[in-house]
Amino acid sequence: MHTPDIKDEQPDVKLPIRLVGICGVKIPTGQVRLGGSKIIMSVRFSAFIDLPPDRRGIHASRNYEPIVEVIKTYEGKTFKLENIAAEIAVSLLKKHGYSKRSYVKADAVAFYETKTPSGNVSYETFTIHAKCYATKEGKDFSVKKMLGVTLTGMTACPCALESIRDICKNELASFYNVDLKQVIDKLPIATHTQRCKGTLFIDVSEEDVDVMELVRIVNESMSSMKYELLKREDEANMVMNAVKRARFVEDVARYIAKATSELKIRESCTIVVSVRSMESVHGHDVIALIKTTAGEIRRTLIPQNINN
Repeated sequence: MHTPDIKDEQPDVKLPIRLVGICGVKIPTGQVRLGGSKIIMSVRFSAFIDLPPDRRGIHASRNYEPIVEVIKTYEGKTFKLENIAAEIAVSLLKKHGYSKRSYVKADAVAFYETKTPSGNVSYETFTIHAKCYATKEGKDFSVKKMLGVTLTGMTACPCALESIRDICKNELASFYNVDLKQVIDKLPIATHTQRCKGTLFIDVSEEDVDVMELVRIVNESMSSMKYELLKREDEANMVMNAVKRARFVEDVARYIAKATSELKIRESCTIVVSVRSMESVHGHDVIALIKTTAGEIRRTLIPQNINN
C-alpha cells in the first residue's frame, strides 16, 4: 500500500520560506590542514534550503544525507572546511529539485600549539567557521564561501588607565621633584581588563587564505592573546604587555579589519568583523561590528595627499 507523503502536499498558507533545514549535526570529519599541520576534529553542521509556497515541508533526510556523503569522500584526506561546506550546499540543491537557494554552516573547535612569554608550551583553542551560500539557475550553480575564526583574547581599558595615571601623578608629586610624566609613562599602571572575543570572516570564494593567518590577525589585534598555561612570571608579563597596548573593543575591531585588508586578497573581498568585550566592571558587554571590503579599507586608510 502506497502512503502519500504529506510533505509534498499543498500548505494551507501558501507563503515561501527563505530557509528551512537541520542544525547541530555532529560529524567526525577527519583531518584538516591548519598552518601546515594536520589536525583531527569533529564538526557541527547546519544545512538549509528555501521552500516554495506550494510545498508543505521538506524531506529532512535529504538535508542530512549530503553531509554524510560529502564527508565520506574526504575520509583519510586533508581538506578545507569551506570546501566541504560548498560541496554540501550544491548537493542540497541537487537533492531538493524545487529549491533555488541553500545555506550550509559548519563550526569546529581546533587546537594549536604556542609558547608563553617564558617559553612554556601551551595549547590554545579557537573555533573555525565555514559558511556557504549556493544558488541554482537552471543547471548552473553559483557558490559563495566564507571562512572565519573566533578567538578569545584580553583587552585593557585605555580610559581607566588615563584616570589612574593622573591619580598616580598627583600622589607622587608630593614626594618627588622629577618629571612625573616620564616616570608614569614607563610604569605598568593598572587598569581593568576583560576577556574579549573576536570573530573574523572573509570571503574565500576566489581566495586561498590560510586559516592560521586569520588566527594570527585576531590574536595580534588584542591587547594581549590568552594562554591556557600561565606561570607567575607569564601572568605578570601578560598583564603588563596588555596595559602597554590598552585597547577599546572598537580599537580591536579596527585593527582586525586593517590587518585583514593587508592580506593578498582582491579589492571586492568581503570582510566581516565582530568583537565582544565581556566587561569586568559592568554587568553588560560591549560589541563592535564592521562589514566592509578589502578595497574600501585600503582606500579609506590611504594618507591624503596635500598639494598646496
